[in-house]
Amino acid sequence: MAKVTGPLFSMSASGTIGKAITFATWKGKEYCRSYAIPSNPQSVKQTNLRDAFALTVAYWQAQDSSSKATWNTFAEGTGKSGFNQFVERSLKAYIADHGTDVSVTAVTVAGTPPTETWTWTPAV
Repeated sequence: MAKVTGPLFSMSASGTIGKAITFATWKGKEYCRSYAIPSNPQSVKQTNLRDAFALTVAYWQAQDSSSKATWNTFAEGTGKSGFNQFVERSLKAYIADHGTDVSVTAVTVAGTPPTETWTWTPAV
C-alpha cells in the first residue's frame, strides 16, 4: 500500500474515482487502493461466524474496566489491543469447539488470560 501525502493535490481525499481507485483514511493515515467490490457470502457457516463475532463483541462491551485492563496487560508487547486479543482468542475457541457448523446464542469466559475457558451455548 502506498503512503499518500496530499492526495489529488489536497489535504485529504475520500471516495472512488471511476471504479478505478479509492481514497480513504484509516487510523488517521491517508491511503489509496484499487477499487474492489467486497464479497458478502451468506452461507450458514459465514452467518454462524458473524453471530459468534457479534456475541464476542457484546460480551467485551459488558465487561468492567478491571477485566478489560487484564486483557490490555495480557496484550502488551503483542502489537494488539486487549480487545483484539479477546476477540481473536474467543473466535479461535469457537472454531476449535464447534467449527463454524454450529449456531451459538451466548458466550461466557471464565478465568484470566492465557488460561481462560470459553463456553459457547449452541442454538437449539
